[in-house]
Amino acid sequence: MRSPSEFRRSMTAPLLVIVIFLLLLLTRSVDTVFLTRENEYVVTIVLEILIFLVPAAAYLKITGRPVSQIRIRFFGVGHLLLVISAVIVLACVTLLMEYAAVGYGILEDNYELYGIFVSKTDGSVGNNLYVVLAYAVLPAVCEEFVFRGVLCSEYERRSAVVAVIMPAIFFAMIHFDISLFPAYFAAGTVLALTYYSTQSVFAAMTVHACHNLMAVFGRPYIQTVYDLGGEKLFLFIITAAFLLFAFIFCAEAARLYKIYSVKDVSPAYREMDPPYTADTDGTALAEVAARFPRLAAALESVFAPPALICYLIYTLAVVF
Repeated sequence: MRSPSEFRRSMTAPLLVIVIFLLLLLTRSVDTVFLTRENEYVVTIVLEILIFLVPAAAYLKITGRPVSQIRIRFFGVGHLLLVISAVIVLACVTLLMEYAAVGYGILEDNYELYGIFVSKTDGSVGNNLYVVLAYAVLPAVCEEFVFRGVLCSEYERRSAVVAVIMPAIFFAMIHFDISLFPAYFAAGTVLALTYYSTQSVFAAMTVHACHNLMAVFGRPYIQTVYDLGGEKLFLFIITAAFLLFAFIFCAEAARLYKIYSVKDVSPAYREMDPPYTADTDGTALAEVAARFPRLAAALESVFAPPALICYLIYTLAVVF
């Protein structure tokens, strides 16, 4: 039978997401007309900390989860090629999916944070520093701490696949944009693979921050490439870059895991409880679960009652 701790993890992890969802929606309901250029960045920074880091810290404290599971460690020089390739893969795959969903308008729009704040820069050094902190670095730190650090470590007890997919689903949902859901899900998947390949949450934060910087400051240049070369050349360049660096990323991930194997360095999730143990009560469902334990673990995580509440909140938010 499943251990009580194993059951609690599949039930409690989405509760953290529910709190973040509600805080984001509460923030979206607040009138932001009062914001000025002088106080907008301070408000943005404070809200990001309150929405993500405070609930995550409270969750770890209440559940007694060890911080060591989050893999708060720096990545090394040997990880640089994988991190660089991950940045380009992330930029290309999200750009392609966003373009497929929105079209040319995605290149004209300003970068938005959670559909609430719009990045604005007047070109001054001080203003640019605020934009980098509020729209690139801090969101990456906060989101990766929650979705890769906390949630991945929680779902690892089910299976490594579940640990990649479930946080990616929740990560896509916090943006409350159904048309861009595939792009955000793909981004969450790339970030999770980076997190596990480097065994460092700082690597995922770095990749995420670099992507945000490109989204904030790089769109005018990407738009120029499109305007000069046209749609076909634009799509060819982005697709070619994606394929090339996706190959490099996969090759680097394989190389790193080979090194871990030779050095007998465990990726940690393999040491945790078995992903799923079916209740052998003789029912047909139990027999299927016994034959396909990983599939059963994934389905149970996807359809856990707190996870269903997350889907409901997301659906109501995007519909209404």
